[in-house]
Amino acid sequence: MKLAVIAANGQAGKAIVEEAVKRGHEVTAIVRSENKSQAESIIKKDLFELTKDDLTGFDAVISAFGAYTPDTLPLHSKSIELFNQLLAGTQTRFLVVGEQEVFI
Repeated sequence: MKLAVIAANGQAGKAIVEEAVKRGHEVTAIVRSENKSQAESIIKKDLFELTKDDLTGFDAVISAFGAYTPDTLPLHSKSIELFNQLLAGTQTRFLVVGEQEVFI
């Protein structure tokens, strides 16, 4: 599968990339800074600046983006809304992973 992992430099993102690479998937890391994951391909861009073209061609997009403070928590919902818009009308699957408090 061709996978994109958003926030691939974070703890969850790195683990997802590592496991996906181990299983033979083609993985692209989407990161804001230098790639620290095992992904061979990267998109270096803030997630809120991603476009539909950036996400074209993936079988699945996995968001490991975390926003854990009261000030940043609304960014989590905003990111999900953005990805729903960017992936609308495509066959790309969208998965969100994170800590429990993100979903409360």
